[in-house]
Amino acid sequence: MFSFGGSEFLIVVVVALLLFGPDKIPQLARTIGRFTREFNKYKSIMESTLNAEIYKAEGPTKDTMTIEDRIAKAGAASTAFTESRAVSAAEPPDEDDEGDGVSEAAGLKPAPKPASKPVPRPTSAPSADEADEEDEE
Repeated sequence: MFSFGGSEFLIVVVVALLLFGPDKIPQLARTIGRFTREFNKYKSIMESTLNAEIYKAEGPTKDTMTIEDRIAKAGAASTAFTESRAVSAAEPPDEDDEGDGVSEAAGLKPAPKPASKPVPRPTSAPSADEADEEDEE
């Protein structure tokens, strides 16, 4: 931003002496110090409040969860996945379903079917009799 060197500091001190006088400078310094402490205190309170609100909004992260919580969460997800696979295997496949065993209840969508290209039909080759007739003409 800007630098505040020795000469600038000296100019500020001289201006303060001229404006406030030598008797009021210590009182002014105490007031400025008190204001700075209060400002820093309220700033730290606001930072901690904001951090707490952000933490509550995001929920626990991988770093803050204990190992037991992470294992339990992974086990619950695995159980839910195997149950959904068992349910989808027990259901008869739909006409549109390719029978790939993927359940939409598990949150997975089946892969789209590839577009089939039209296969050209082979033309029949002229028989030997027809070829002879063409040659005679």
